[in-house]
Amino acid sequence: MSEKHPHRLPSDIGGEAGGAVDTVDHGMKFWERQANALRSVLSRKKIVRTDELRRAAEELGERYAQLAYFEITTSALRTLMLEKGYMTEQELDAKMKEVRARFDVPDEMESPVKKQAIAK
Repeated sequence: MSEKHPHRLPSDIGGEAGGAVDTVDHGMKFWERQANALRSVLSRKKIVRTDELRRAAEELGERYAQLAYFEITTSALRTLMLEKGYMTEQELDAKMKEVRARFDVPDEMESPVKKQAIAK
């Protein structure tokens, strides 16, 4: 919800000044293609629905404006998979640690790119 419009959800930006729109196709990073494929499969298998994804995304609150499109989507998917009992928080944390170690990547919140984006 915004301070100017307390009943608006973070995704409801109609009528607000949005600035310039970048119309250049920057392509998708590998993880974005993977995230998009996961969302597609989960939707096709009727494990998640569009309205559920939107609700989970809107519940991100202020984080919604700080995240990129695929970060919003994966955060919403994470919420739904946990809510529906497909995994526990502990199982997800363990798997994320395993994947980070395997590919030698930092926690996403420790990424210099993420820290710079949040600081803006």
